Amino acid sequence: MTTRPWPAWPRRVAVGPVFVGRRDALAVVDAAYEAARAGRPGIVWVEGEAGAGKTAFLARATAGRRAAAVLTATGDAGESGLAHGLLDQVVAGLPPELVDRFPLLRGDRAPRADPLAVGADLLGALGAVPGEDPVLVVLDDLQWADPASVRALVFALRRLRHDRVLVLAGLRHPAGGPGDVDDPAPTDAWWERLPATGESVHRVRLEGLDPGELSELAAALDRPLGSIGAADRLWRHTRGHPLHARTLIEELPPEVLAGTADVLPAPRSLPSVLLVRLARAAPATASLVVATAVLGESAPLALAAAVADLDDPSDALDEAVGLGLLEELPGGPPARIGFVHPLVRAAVRGDLPPARRRAVHAAASRRLTGRAALAHRVTAAAGPDPALAAEIEELVATPGPALAAADAGSLLRAAADLSTEPVDRERRLLAATSRLVADGEIARAVALEEAVTGCGPGPWRAAVLGQLALFTGRFGVAREWFAAAAATEPGDPGEERPGDRARAGAPAHLAVLQLLQGDPERAVAAATGALAHHARGDDVRLPAGFARGRGLAVAARHADARAVLDRASDPDGGPPRVDALLVRGVLATLAGDDAAAAADLDEAVRRARAGEPVRGLAIALAFRPAVLDRVGVPDGVVEGFELAVTLARDGGTALPGALAHAFAAEALALRGRADEARAHLAAAAASGPRWWGRDLYGAIAAARLAEVADDPAAVLEALAPARDPAVRALADGLGLLAPRVLETEALHALGRADEAAAALAALEERAGDTAGRYRVDVARLRLVLVPGEPVPRSVAEAGLDGIVAPHALARLETEIGRRLLAAGERRAGVDVLRGARDTLARLGAAPWRARCEELLHAAGLTPSGGDDSLGLTPHEEAVVALVARGLTNREIGRDLYITPRTVAYHLSNVYAKLGVTSRRELVRLRRT
Repeated sequence: MTTRPWPAWPRRVAVGPVFVGRRDALAVVDAAYEAARAGRPGIVWVEGEAGAGKTAFLARATAGRRAAAVLTATGDAGESGLAHGLLDQVVAGLPPELVDRFPLLRGDRAPRADPLAVGADLLGALGAVPGEDPVLVVLDDLQWADPASVRALVFALRRLRHDRVLVLAGLRHPAGGPGDVDDPAPTDAWWERLPATGESVHRVRLEGLDPGELSELAAALDRPLGSIGAADRLWRHTRGHPLHARTLIEELPPEVLAGTADVLPAPRSLPSVLLVRLARAAPATASLVVATAVLGESAPLALAAAVADLDDPSDALDEAVGLGLLEELPGGPPARIGFVHPLVRAAVRGDLPPARRRAVHAAASRRLTGRAALAHRVTAAAGPDPALAAEIEELVATPGPALAAADAGSLLRAAADLSTEPVDRERRLLAATSRLVADGEIARAVALEEAVTGCGPGPWRAAVLGQLALFTGRFGVAREWFAAAAATEPGDPGEERPGDRARAGAPAHLAVLQLLQGDPERAVAAATGALAHHARGDDVRLPAGFARGRGLAVAARHADARAVLDRASDPDGGPPRVDALLVRGVLATLAGDDAAAAADLDEAVRRARAGEPVRGLAIALAFRPAVLDRVGVPDGVVEGFELAVTLARDGGTALPGALAHAFAAEALALRGRADEARAHLAAAAASGPRWWGRDLYGAIAAARLAEVADDPAAVLEALAPARDPAVRALADGLGLLAPRVLETEALHALGRADEAAAALAALEERAGDTAGRYRVDVARLRLVLVPGEPVPRSVAEAGLDGIVAPHALARLETEIGRRLLAAGERRAGVDVLRGARDTLARLGAAPWRARCEELLHAAGLTPSGGDDSLGLTPHEEAVVALVARGLTNREIGRDLYITPRTVAYHLSNVYAKLGVTSRRELVRLRRT
């Protein structure tokens, strides 16, 4: 929230709330705190309905603990659309000199900054906090957290490994409770992306207090119950709900509490009890409480006083605290005040007459600036306000720092509601939905579909409904809407209207649909037409360029596809756009050129994280781990797929999520982790919409899983979707030959020699011009299938030493070693097999390594018993590999998404295991 400077009020010592019970829950926090002190980070979920005492529990759980830093933040329903609002609260607890080292943590970051980049900076900052004590991160009311903050927080918190960090996360239970009288829970629960269970994750559910604890509560309030059985009766009446029980203890006469009646009298409602307190307060106190209720669950004291028109709020605040309505929050300066519980704020705000509520919001808008002021002006509006609607629309369209999609979409939707003319209302609603779609906020856009459907006919409405249908897998409906948009009459020459952009965008998105449905030629034609339209912005150029490049490749017009992508430079003649790099990298890996793919995808991801706009980041993140795995950088691969799945799920884009699941399944199968691979396969199959690419990649992963299990019949069964003639033609067009490689080997294993020979011939014909791993696969299969095939004594002798495909090359070396042993050349065979074994061990390819070990054992050598040649864990191997490349701890942390402290932890373990004391010794040992 942006405020004007106000005089700072003297800080006061906050009085801690009355707290009883919760011993078991506190014991969980104690254990997690000790683990964090030992370098084992953890998360403690604290759940409960409104009034259960989550905030008081978090305060008690952190009170008196030694900490390098205590970073606190509280979600607010009124600020859930304010990008990075929660994150800014967290960052406020960090030393300013530390924040300066991580620019994306500063408040002047772009609202649409990539959450992965922001999360990476937060991860670095958490790891850089000085001191040996843990960092405590206390997050309350996460159900109101803004999506931008939680994406960044989730990214950072999921990657803590050996950092002294303890996270306490308070969350209102979805079932609701007595505090849920206002502000229904948001449907976009981004906070659910934090881990729910796990070795370092604990869950505490705050249930009601037991009778003994209620008795303790009454004594602490100096209102002893005064009779045996009174605590039991109070418990039966309230089920131990802390806020209800406290209210009755404080409000009911002692004789009533101590009586023997079966049923205790109860106030008409809890809010009425709270409002009675407020009614007893002085006018200044009531004004301060009301102003705070309008500003949020907490606010700067100076701001609340200004809105309440109080010169000195000290006496008013004293009374509000004494009445149990407000409290002064720790931290600052500036001093902040908040409600003791959200229910209190809800009761106060809900009791305000509409006219007074609007008046207070209007007063707040005059004391604020920017987005926060505008939000209060919207709430203060008594009805349609065309001038305010126009101002909102102008703000969203004004060049400058871009608004986050959530902000822009919410503002435009508000502008639509404030509009008087139907044409203005519909334009702003369509703009809100289009903006959300353009920024990948598909789930939020889909929530507006019913309202969009109610708009009048036109190309923009049809195009938007077509996009929503496309992204939710309703391909037939999408086709109809796109056709309707494209069939409308164009505007006057030289005049660009929203309908003209929609008319141009319809063929662009129709091209994407045609590509997904396996019609590349029509996709290319539609995309080319869209790109020729005079009204083409990014909303036209990006989907059309994607469909055209991929369509040309699927149609086996690889030279044309490469030429299109190579021409996709910045309008000023700079390097290729990020989206062009992404598509080029994807096409390269499909054709087996993983080295080129890695370079393009790495550059695309790097530039996206630096702030360049890109709509296909989820796709890049799905392909990138698979590519890195194939070029011999296996560490962090599974975590990379997890990141891709999370990003796709959060954005509501299931297509890249399904791809990431399929790629993860194949990678896990190659590591011998069959159960995890099957789980990812099931997730890929359940991730809609269904299209040929999802089926194809799922088939490859399932076939790989069957291959490592030595089940060739299952391989062929899994490949059934890929063997469909239409799908096979599309895969061949892309240069995706993995299904043919798997099929050829399975046919040979089943003794179907003629079919295997024919399959190999077809594979050779298509792999002859490729530059990557498929040439290696062909060389290996020729050794297996072709009688009398000359056996090279090395990869270099086979003419393949320039190819970067360590998995495929190691499998080729295994076959060369087997053939050399069979020919009686034991020494040469053993040497080749040893090299293959070491490569496969480094890659973590357990099934292929086991087969290599079997051959070495048959040759009289004892296989190594460790998991790797140096006896290191996968995480330690990843760190060592990057140390060997000369990276610093910070650079290693950025590459592996861990903190520099975690890097140091791994290095200390590596030094102890290997008996070295420096990076130079480590690198020397690794090279020997």
